[in-house]
Amino acid sequence: MAYWNPFLLFSLMAPWIMLCPSHAFPTGAPASACENMLPIHTGTQPQQTPAPYEFLVSTPYFLNGQPVNVQILGSAYRGLLLEARAFGSTAALGFWQTPPNNTKLLQCSGNPQGAVTHSNTNLKTGQDSYTWLPPNSGCPSVIIFVATVAQSHDIYWTNVKSKVIWRNSKATCGVESFTRSFADAAIFSLLLILLGYI
Repeated sequence: MAYWNPFLLFSLMAPWIMLCPSHAFPTGAPASACENMLPIHTGTQPQQTPAPYEFLVSTPYFLNGQPVNVQILGSAYRGLLLEARAFGSTAALGFWQTPPNNTKLLQCSGNPQGAVTHSNTNLKTGQDSYTWLPPNSGCPSVIIFVATVAQSHDIYWTNVKSKVIWRNSKATCGVESFTRSFADAAIFSLLLILLGYI
């Protein structure tokens, strides 16, 4: 029977361990995850079941200069990537304010305050509130909040979405005049209902 020297075995395995690292980011999502919001957790896939999380948003309308408070309700979680986006876009929109303990800001879409992510794997709860400010210009008609939420390294949900938040008619940050015809507004609302955003 062959006898393996532990030092020799380690010497043979070390290069393979270094060449094939296991990726995980216990101190926050990398900027490379901003667009697809997928954690780089080697050997894992997002959960296919409906996410046990939902958003609690302080207002159904946003207005530039007015903060919007966002909470993620559900069981405690350890990992997070949170963004505001225009409907149909993957670019982070607006600015997150100083986030609560155990989380931090992440530069996304060239914006140093474009997203919020975890800063450690301590538990976060629905009591944690994240504050978002709309941009001063270029506001779309509606925005949604989108998150990836991880209970653990292996158990996480992507594409967790809020209901749409409409731009207030008093907002001065719109990309176009908010005065649409009734027919245009009705068609847009119907589309959002059919897609499950309202």
